[in-house]
Amino acid sequence: MRPEPSAAARRPLVVGYYGMENVGDNAFCVVLDWATRTYWGATHPVFAAPPMVDLPAASVGLSPRWYRGHGATIRAGVLLSKAALLSRSSMLLFGGGSVFRDMGPLSEKKLFALFSRFSGHPMAAVGVSIGPFLSAAAERRLVEVLKRIDVIGVRDAASEEVLRRVGYPGLLIPAGDLAGLLPEALGEPIPPRRPRPTPGARARLGVTLLGVDYEAAAPDVRRREDALIEGVRALVLKEPVDVTVFVFNTHPEHGDEQVSERLRAAVAGTCDVRVVTARDGVRACWDEMKRCDLGLHMRLHGAVFAYLAGVPFALVPYQQKCDDFLDDIDQPASLRLGRVPEDPAEVTRVLAGMLTDDAVPGLTREEFAERARWNFTQAPWALRAAADPSAG
Repeated sequence: MRPEPSAAARRPLVVGYYGMENVGDNAFCVVLDWATRTYWGATHPVFAAPPMVDLPAASVGLSPRWYRGHGATIRAGVLLSKAALLSRSSMLLFGGGSVFRDMGPLSEKKLFALFSRFSGHPMAAVGVSIGPFLSAAAERRLVEVLKRIDVIGVRDAASEEVLRRVGYPGLLIPAGDLAGLLPEALGEPIPPRRPRPTPGARARLGVTLLGVDYEAAAPDVRRREDALIEGVRALVLKEPVDVTVFVFNTHPEHGDEQVSERLRAAVAGTCDVRVVTARDGVRACWDEMKRCDLGLHMRLHGAVFAYLAGVPFALVPYQQKCDDFLDDIDQPASLRLGRVPEDPAEVTRVLAGMLTDDAVPGLTREEFAERARWNFTQAPWALRAAADPSAG
């Protein structure tokens, strides 16, 4: 018989960087919808997000109109909508990603903390990174909110260290990235590792690029883009390699479509080129990633998808979260690139090596998935039978 879920877990309101047309954040929603039901017994998780391809319409609570502009009216509309969702929720859950790096004086996180304090409903975070903080003021504000969160599951060792340093008083769960549970959330086993292509056979390279980098100087961004695109073009001219361009963010301001089109145009006519975007949905991107033989990624979750699919990849570590991921999975040195690759030949060399190199990350994908599961099974709302696979 299925255990009775905690009242707090029945109707969580899940918040994050949703509605930004980002595959990684949408993958968090897919996992959270499945995992909160499976491990906590949630009956109606609701996401503070507009409609998305991979979730039932009843699971999202915000209108698309709040994501079509800027200004005080839009901001007020979003805040009032989230306040209404909060009033019908049983708990507030920060669901995945780098949601604790910056915080202004009027941040909605203050609303969430006040609601939790006066309603008595718990506040939690799962699969999140803490820092690096963008300013001393942001750190001060965020630490105040973090100390009010009852349970925090972090996705990397660096975040665990930050919380211990600031004296976080709640339940700290050293866990993993939520995307580690994506295959299970989609009803699939972890796929077999992709075998190395036989000599002369055509291989497929999957690529995600980054359209906007707010923390890098414009000349560095351009040099990096040129090196990556030219390195891929040199590879397909040298080796029998086709390309799938993954556009993991299709937001008109913050997305990757412009630089992705540069790559597509650079290799068009030299090989078979496919394009898959966030508009196609999480499952479509996952299915296409499993068809790749090697990967070059700037988007963190492009690399996470490749890792889970058993596809060798190189990740350009444009932010600390990328280095943290590579360190946590023990990525081989032969598959590493620098933060700002400037030499296309180096990019081509690393990618060409993947066609024959059998090096794999030291952390197994099964262990990566288990760490993701700890976000839920080690939380106080975990159903005992669901948390213990041997139960029953």
